[in-house]
Amino acid sequence: MNKKNILIIVSDQLSQKALPTYGNNYVQTPNIDRIANGAIVFNECYTPYPLCQPARAALWSGRLPHQTKIESNGRNHFVPPYPSELPTLGSIFAEAGYDTTHFGKTHDAGTLRGFRVEPECALEVEGSDAFPVNYDTKRDRYTTVKVVDYLSKQNEKPYLLIADLQNPHDICNWVGHNKGVHKNIPIDKELPALPDNFYTSDFKSRPKPVQYICCSHRRQCQATGWTEDNYRQYLAAYYHYIERLDAEIGLILDALEKRNDAKDTLIVFLADHGDGMAAHGLVTKQVSFYEETTHVPLFFKGQGFRTDRNTAHQLVSLMDILPTLCDYAELETPEGLWGKSLLPILKGENEFEVHEYIVSEWLTEWGFTMEPGRMIRTRNYKYMKYLEENAEELYNISEDRGEQTNLISSPECKSILEHHRSALQEYINTTGDNFNSIDFKIDSRWRSHKPGYENHTGVDAPTAMTK
Repeated sequence: MNKKNILIIVSDQLSQKALPTYGNNYVQTPNIDRIANGAIVFNECYTPYPLCQPARAALWSGRLPHQTKIESNGRNHFVPPYPSELPTLGSIFAEAGYDTTHFGKTHDAGTLRGFRVEPECALEVEGSDAFPVNYDTKRDRYTTVKVVDYLSKQNEKPYLLIADLQNPHDICNWVGHNKGVHKNIPIDKELPALPDNFYTSDFKSRPKPVQYICCSHRRQCQATGWTEDNYRQYLAAYYHYIERLDAEIGLILDALEKRNDAKDTLIVFLADHGDGMAAHGLVTKQVSFYEETTHVPLFFKGQGFRTDRNTAHQLVSLMDILPTLCDYAELETPEGLWGKSLLPILKGENEFEVHEYIVSEWLTEWGFTMEPGRMIRTRNYKYMKYLEENAEELYNISEDRGEQTNLISSPECKSILEHHRSALQEYINTTGDNFNSIDFKIDSRWRSHKPGYENHTGVDAPTAMTK
């Protein structure tokens, strides 16, 4: 058994596109770069669900969202507790003799079982008028203090430690502070440029759930009336909260590097999902499977991994993390998991694809509207299907990373479309997914205005249905 320490650093709502490691030149993340330097960096990693609780439950349990039945953040949609008889990452490692400790954000529906979960608390942190702080930033400050204290002490047992940080999730609070028509608060830095895919020329060809995110999602509704400069300030704020995240990570890495066993510690860095980043005019995350919200960072940094190059291009998923860690620690991986071990890639023993395709799922955020959808990502294409009107999207990701041209009606792509439809059906059949039989309906009032987020009128479904 390979009983070496493992440190998992988790970010909430961090898009791969936002990091310098993946080519972003605006934000500064020297400490995330410290992890990436010498790490195996996966270029094509996706979340199984672009929402906090379902993604985290899938990550810690190793089971797909439709298998855990944890398919929302709760409120108006029942979230069952994770079955006590099923293993989790924490239970597997605790039973193997590891000290399993979790600090920070939970939102896990019981899938952190096996970890000693420390309470989520907060410390005061100073914000600014342009970039106010909420509980996300304040809790990160507390989490870092606790993680640093843990790392400053010697352990009798090997540890599996999770530093579960919340930023840049504070961008959600920022949207609330800047809802509707408003003037930007000046900052001492030039605003970032809008993404090339800020405007969507074929918006009316997009599925209804995407066209009407402003009706199902409070944050998108709050962005109604924003100007281009408001969106640019949104990006500046998003990058600001990423830099706050990076500063906390720096303190954790400093504490780790003071330990005698630092070089023998495996560091895993990941995010549960991404953020709209103003692509297609979207803010935060909800319903859509576009790259900004589903394409996430994933690094592994440890002794014995390949050193010839640090970029891996295989299609991988957060679902692969639990099998990989079990394989790394020489522990038995639970049967029936969809994810696969990435250890052969980390060791340079396998350069082949891990998966023929990657899948992401959607059902609902809070249960106020239901928009069942699935995404299939293959090497060169991405296919999405929503049950409402059986709407579909197809993009040539190798040539159209901004997902600007929906190829669903292209005669030249007919065979490609059929291939992806078949892949989705295979996924449904082999994993027991009930996607095709989900009973849902959308109230007509959430489909009543002219398509386009700028045309939204009134409130959104969560606001209307909680009054």
